[in-house]
Amino acid sequence: MKPLLDLELLNTFTVVVAEGGFKDAAARLFRSQAAVSMQIKRLEEQAGACLLQRSNQGISLTTAGSTLLRYAEQFQRLNNEALSALSDSPLRGRVHFGVPTDYAQAFLQHFIPRLRVSFPELQPRVTCARSRALRDMVKRSELDIAIVTGEPRFPQEEVLWTERLQWSAAAGLAPEPGSPLPVALFTGDCILRELSLNDLKQAGISHDPVMTSTDLENICAAVNSGLAAALLPESSLVACTTPLQGVDGLPRHHVFSMNLVYAPTLESSFHTPLANCIRETAQSVMKLEN
Repeated sequence: MKPLLDLELLNTFTVVVAEGGFKDAAARLFRSQAAVSMQIKRLEEQAGACLLQRSNQGISLTTAGSTLLRYAEQFQRLNNEALSALSDSPLRGRVHFGVPTDYAQAFLQHFIPRLRVSFPELQPRVTCARSRALRDMVKRSELDIAIVTGEPRFPQEEVLWTERLQWSAAAGLAPEPGSPLPVALFTGDCILRELSLNDLKQAGISHDPVMTSTDLENICAAVNSGLAAALLPESSLVACTTPLQGVDGLPRHHVFSMNLVYAPTLESSFHTPLANCIRETAQSVMKLEN
């Protein structure tokens, strides 16, 4: 008889893959790196195969690891469905979610079908807005739960995933010496706008905002077309068809996080299952984009 796979070990495995390494996974799981490493070793013993390749650059999935990851996500989903089906009080009623505009399409494409299967009696409402607006709505209990961009002044928020930010420009963008750098900037109360302007100021680089927009796709198009340079999330650069380069004098190592926040009025019975559903979706979305 084949051994039974341990759901807790599978959960640790999916978190390690989602976080891209043992250190960040340990922080998310509130365990030591040694404990996480030991759990992966136990899972590899159960599976009878090496699941992760470790190197100085991080981790990568083996062929067996890629196969098991697909099943692990299904096991987690079935676990949630089974617990919901057995509960005396299944999740039902209206729940109001908040999602940042720039991630809304990719996230909802995977989140809503998963939510329908796991919690068929829930009635989701979704608001798309800037992170700061969403966070304020959560504080006022106008939203039940939301994904927001992390900021240093909110260190207690739960991190869903992290992503690098990169100053990028088309290879042909080369302003004349002494001319201002053409840039594309987000408008309004936007964290990326603040980071962009601060980087330019700190570097002493004069700039010309040749394009402004509230929409990430428009900013990406400005970079892709060669119109301007911009500070962009690394995942957004995948769709660019033009060879891109960094911008001399500007940082290349920004990292930002996407966090999960809850309204103080959210019932405890909703908290864990909804958060798990969002985490699983976040893992799927970021894996697809990477």
